[in-house]
Amino acid sequence: MAKKVQEPKVVFYEDERNEDFAGIDIKNKGVRSNYRYFNHNVISRTGGWFFRRVIAIPLLYLANLFLYQARVKNRRILKSVKKKGYFIYANHVLDYDPIIHPVLINPNKYCLVVSGPEAFSINPIVSWAVRSLGAIPIPNKNDLSMYTNYTKYISHHIQKKHRVLIYPEAHIWPYCNFIRNFSSGSFRYPVVDDVPIITATTVFKKKKHKKKPVAIVYLDGPFYPNPELSGKEKVDDLAQRAQQAMRKRTEIAWNYEYIRYIKKPREENPS
Repeated sequence: MAKKVQEPKVVFYEDERNEDFAGIDIKNKGVRSNYRYFNHNVISRTGGWFFRRVIAIPLLYLANLFLYQARVKNRRILKSVKKKGYFIYANHVLDYDPIIHPVLINPNKYCLVVSGPEAFSINPIVSWAVRSLGAIPIPNKNDLSMYTNYTKYISHHIQKKHRVLIYPEAHIWPYCNFIRNFSSGSFRYPVVDDVPIITATTVFKKKKHKKKPVAIVYLDGPFYPNPELSGKEKVDDLAQRAQQAMRKRTEIAWNYEYIRYIKKPREENPS
């Protein structure tokens, strides 16, 4: 008797840039306008370092080893950015992306994770924990002062040769096996700081006796801002090259479709 092939779950979408299918119901209270990106509290910083290095990273490593079983391929490209600050651009396809990526990709190097304000809207303890793990909130819309401090903080860490992890797709689409169209806006940071980026593309592999596929993360790059271009052209060019590299990875033959995302057809207006 032939084994029954598992059909993918079907999810319909309308807007691939703004819809979120994470299924996490957290009320977004926003981030207070006087949020301090630079933490000068020695006790808080020391406690955060201890929590991250001694508790969180070992536990997350074990969680991945026994539960998630995600793997990273093409690590050799990290050698060329070993002594530099750089940006990582990754597709957002798992709810544990922001905690697994920093652990799997060069864990000895500090990593900022650009995050939505939701993680900072739960309670002070959770906010401290996610901050200790490297998360920083995106500034509130139209808050120029907050945005200025945010960009200064990112540049500060790049100058210290740290990593900055960004999800240009912005929203979680669980087990999505293609790269969604994304804005080039977040690529202005490596252009301003004149540093390289690498891409981290998650694809999925079906495993025997497991319902859900395992994640394989492919690294590509580094990609540098094109010095022959200027302004917006340089930003768009970098975003385009990153997107092309990521899409090429998702075209791998065995990239498993656990969930099928289908765009809803547009309804024609009656004449």
